[in-house]
Amino acid sequence: MSGWQHSPFPVAVQAGETKAFCRCGQSKNPPFCDGSHAGSGIAPHVETFAESKTVWICGCRQTGNDVYCDGSHKKL
Repeated sequence: MSGWQHSPFPVAVQAGETKAFCRCGQSKNPPFCDGSHAGSGIAPHVETFAESKTVWICGCRQTGNDVYCDGSHKKL
């Protein structure tokens, strides 16, 4: 089981923290990149956060907003 789901992943981030989120859908540790994209031509979304907050990362892989949830899971 890959761990992808039909709802977003809440991810608490801290100011100054850098996270790499999976874009290829092959990660065994979603929503985080585990390097499974190697050779696919798809790079992870890497971001350093300016403030501490919770971000909602797409779990269904249908978002139109890069890796962030846009509510597409509600249409599945």
